[in-house]
Amino acid sequence: MPAQILDGKALAADLRAELLARTSALRGAGIHPKLVIVFVGENESSRAYVRNLAKTGERAGVEVTVDRLPEDASIADVRARLERLHRDAAVHGVMLQQPLPAHLPIRQIADAIPSHKDVDGSHPMNQGHLAFGSGTDFVPATPAAVMLLLERSPHWPLRGRRAAMVGRSIVVGAPVALLMLAQDATVTVLHKESGALRPFLQDADVVVVAAGVPGLVGGDDLKPGATVIDVGTTIVDGVLRGDVEFESAVRVAGAITPVPGGVGPVTNIALLRNVVKSAERMNAVDL
Repeated sequence: MPAQILDGKALAADLRAELLARTSALRGAGIHPKLVIVFVGENESSRAYVRNLAKTGERAGVEVTVDRLPEDASIADVRARLERLHRDAAVHGVMLQQPLPAHLPIRQIADAIPSHKDVDGSHPMNQGHLAFGSGTDFVPATPAAVMLLLERSPHWPLRGRRAAMVGRSIVVGAPVALLMLAQDATVTVLHKESGALRPFLQDADVVVVAAGVPGLVGGDDLKPGATVIDVGTTIVDGVLRGDVEFESAVRVAGAITPVPGGVGPVTNIALLRNVVKSAERMNAVDL
């Protein structure tokens, strides 16, 4: 049977309708959900992402503004900007756009993000809650999107499933692995030092790939019927490609996300859901 296409655009549309109802209720109470993105430098991919997020926010009833700092901003400059947003009661969500310029190590800045407004889950405290499995107020947007798509796959619930996470970044790979563990999956984390991926992938019911290597995983690498979530987005000869070779994988998988149109659209909505959650919590609104 052909693989089920896990359509991120359709899922995002459903989630956006739900979100719009919540933001409408907030606005009726005089509360205007607002996200501020602290953006350092001129990274073109980041600029495109932020533009798209602002458009999605407008459609969902969330104001998205960008607080820009120059490429040569210092650690102290960025921390000061984040600490100022901590005190602004009109701001419900704060996100530090990554990647940062090379001279700005995230580990020396992340703790300045207001933890109660940390809608992308970058503050060390929120990451710690995630690692401990004790729950966190804000799950990072891309990992949250992966889990939302998995919930609509034939392998949900994950309890007892074998899962392979290809990639170990603190932005996607590590959080997704922790979230799958919290759902009682048996998780193997693979990365560039793991050697051959195929023996692990062919044993996995669920495969999530976030390595930034176009076409890294093909149909021959997969267990027949596996659910495959492709987080990769790389421009190759003007075309957006994922980390999974879709044409071969779709003939083997039981369910698969396309690129584009898979994880990306859901990521934006997952982030905005965190902003609305923060606005509700900060104003003690029970919706």
